[in-house]
Amino acid sequence: MNNNKIYTDIKQKILDEEFQPGQWIVERELCEEYGISRTPLREALQRLVSEGFLSLQRSKGYLVNKLSIEEIIEIFQAREAVECMLSRLACHNGDQNFIAQLKELEEEMEIINIEQNSETNTVIGSKLHNFIAKAADNSILHGYYQKLKDRSALIRNISKRSIDIEKKSREEHIELIKALEKRDEFRSEHCMRNHLRSTCQRIVETFISELKGAVKYITR
Repeated sequence: MNNNKIYTDIKQKILDEEFQPGQWIVERELCEEYGISRTPLREALQRLVSEGFLSLQRSKGYLVNKLSIEEIIEIFQAREAVECMLSRLACHNGDQNFIAQLKELEEEMEIINIEQNSETNTVIGSKLHNFIAKAADNSILHGYYQKLKDRSALIRNISKRSIDIEKKSREEHIELIKALEKRDEFRSEHCMRNHLRSTCQRIVETFISELKGAVKYITR
């Protein structure tokens, strides 16, 4: 297994919470699992450090990062700067299949039973954001979007556990789609900004609530 595949596999385990936030990465176990020496493993781990998934603790090793409230807010602020412009550009640059693909996404969202499968709504919401980024046809902004997308994946582990967050997110996504279908750049930008800001607020509230719940459990 080459370095890139090792990096991808470990990253996916972090995103799937197979490696939990705050968990130490045991290099010896991973070397045995992948059948490699520590040098290629550490190259993959260093890459994950540079992307914010892991932190390197001096003389202790690698730790799966826990997102802080400050980091969550900063990620959403950065997403707002990038994705609001992508929404405007998508209205101008979307190709002839632009409207048809938006309608397909809208139909997918409308039939989801969020109470039974909130994770599916998260997946389709991500498809919408990816579609907008591609339709905008700006390679530099798309590069920034891709970097933020990876960091945002950690946040989605919080949102998909909340039915209320996913229900509200679907409403906002459908409103955004309708603005995009009209190729209304100003409305699209407004809908994207409103969606990202309100989602950030709901995520932070859920994050704080989960922390309080964990503290109560520990102190019992």
